[in-house]
Amino acid sequence: MRERREVIHLRLLGALYLFFAMTLAGCARACKNDHPYVPYAVDDATSEASPEGGSRAASTTITPGDASPSVGATARVAPPNALTWAVDGLELVAPHKREFVLALVGDFDGDGKQDALAIVKPAASVDKPTDAIAAEIVYYGNLRPLGVDGVGASPLSAPVTIASVPSVPSVRADSTCLPVARLERAGLRTALVELGSACTRGASSRVLFVVRLGKDPSIAFELGLLDPHGAPSLSVGVDTADRDNDGLDDVTLRVTIEGGSPPFAAGPKLEAKVAFFDRSAGPSRDVEEPEASLGVLAALARARAGKSQEAASVPALVQQLRMLYRAMCVEGGTPRLVKSLNGQASGAGAVSCGSSKALELAGLAEVRAFVTQGDGWRAVAAASLAQLAPATKTSARTTELGLLLAEVAPFVQARSARVLDVSVQAVRAAHPVWGALAFEASGKLLVRGPSRVTRIDPESGESADATPTSWSAEVLSPDGASRWLEAYHACDGVGLRATFAPTGEGGDMRDVLLPVAPPLGSRCGGGRGEAVRAVPIAWTTRGLEAFVAGQPVLMRPESLTALSVDVLSGEVSKWGSPRSVSGRAIAIATAQGVLVKTTKFARYKALELEPYADLEQCTTNDDASRVACVNRSGRVVVAVFDPL
Repeated sequence: MRERREVIHLRLLGALYLFFAMTLAGCARACKNDHPYVPYAVDDATSEASPEGGSRAASTTITPGDASPSVGATARVAPPNALTWAVDGLELVAPHKREFVLALVGDFDGDGKQDALAIVKPAASVDKPTDAIAAEIVYYGNLRPLGVDGVGASPLSAPVTIASVPSVPSVRADSTCLPVARLERAGLRTALVELGSACTRGASSRVLFVVRLGKDPSIAFELGLLDPHGAPSLSVGVDTADRDNDGLDDVTLRVTIEGGSPPFAAGPKLEAKVAFFDRSAGPSRDVEEPEASLGVLAALARARAGKSQEAASVPALVQQLRMLYRAMCVEGGTPRLVKSLNGQASGAGAVSCGSSKALELAGLAEVRAFVTQGDGWRAVAAASLAQLAPATKTSARTTELGLLLAEVAPFVQARSARVLDVSVQAVRAAHPVWGALAFEASGKLLVRGPSRVTRIDPESGESADATPTSWSAEVLSPDGASRWLEAYHACDGVGLRATFAPTGEGGDMRDVLLPVAPPLGSRCGGGRGEAVRAVPIAWTTRGLEAFVAGQPVLMRPESLTALSVDVLSGEVSKWGSPRSVSGRAIAIATAQGVLVKTTKFARYKALELEPYADLEQCTTNDDASRVACVNRSGRVVVAVFDPL
């Protein structure tokens, strides 16, 4: 089934191929070789013409004649098909069969003579699909100004290739990718180079180089960046201050995440740092980051969570914070900062951040925000994630979580409970199903067995055959043309998905991206994703209402859309729904007890129902005085409570 979803699954185990395939010239065939290299974050409409050819990025601070460009200065943009290039009073000559993309000029080694750092690509005359190189970083040392000795300029030494990005032409034919390039001065002795692709469909990737400038320029730091389709925008800035006073520029990555694609609301712009010391054996990470900068963001979320006017902004902030952690840290499960595969430098590899108190604090803030808004469904769902590794789990925060949940959904103890001696059908189904239990308006419980339906009195335990012969477990659309097969984590770090299949001949399965973020952590060890708990509520002309990973959503598979909903429709349910027959009450199993809602929330408890996390197919009656579930042994448990 999931083999047909390979285009969706961005697996870390396949990152080696992805990184090469989606780098700078990877879209050579898909883009039909008709796209120029695009300077990263440069808008052509705002670029100004250079009097000596090419253009200058609008944010650049370089001017002709500068002895050394300032920190943060961006590079000159080469004119089209530039095999030679007069820039800032100098003339550059590209290596054989190469043409210029960007160049940065200045006295990089302090000898009073101009040098240049440039990005070059295969020239237009080169057959790009068979060229082994997509782009190169080249260094020119000791350049002569134009007009010296009455002749044109020439370098005193040949250009040196510092690093290259390989070209892999086999790219998905439906990709629409543009190669991008970025070159800027990052420090007094360093420059930043970013090469890669930007795709409107599918995944893209980039590679980040920090170039150590001087008489013998080299790569000080190298990192790959993966961009799954639909993920929030990720950008990386670099600070290169000498933080340990050893005379070498150290590297601090400023990782920024913002925005997001439907069905998620655009998240806020957040930044955290990953810092490395430049050592002779390679980069050495400063263990204080990113925890310190994440802690600042978590404190902001906590400060807002208890305020009625600001609480609604907290869940998006916390979700974006988790996305940021996931992007930076291997413990997040699907990191986007990965070891560069160029093989010519001492790449930093995926960062190991360890357990995080900031994540726990942020998770607690999310729970508090939902409690402030009176949203018991999401408060309980958020509580199940707040202390999940890689977040820490401290006793003080555990106590605080318990007190918060008691505010929005207090515990209610059962008056009585019993385990029924009755067989039930489809206990541990592989797909979402309509449950085997349903309460009639009279309060009697119907149990769907393998061959018949039994009616049971919850208080006396008396049973008899029921008039209904049975009801279908399959979750079908009102017209019977589509079936809900599953909800799953595709292991790409973007969002959970739901799969729908046609019931008749022809047609294709459809995947719908859900507004539910996957949990942090490396839970996707296999190659086919991971199923998540999914409970159908009702499928009407409005769409399919369901709980996925504890959160209420409305799915419309015909339009491949899904929404996060605050209020369920309350329409009359079919047999097997967790909602009561009139739609007034609903019961969902959680690790914190059976979460029940009428006009208010409560968590129902009974010894016979434990462990709550293993309960399935729960349902309730109209006044929530009765709850029935299937336990992990496949037995039906029914409990009686005071009406809610």
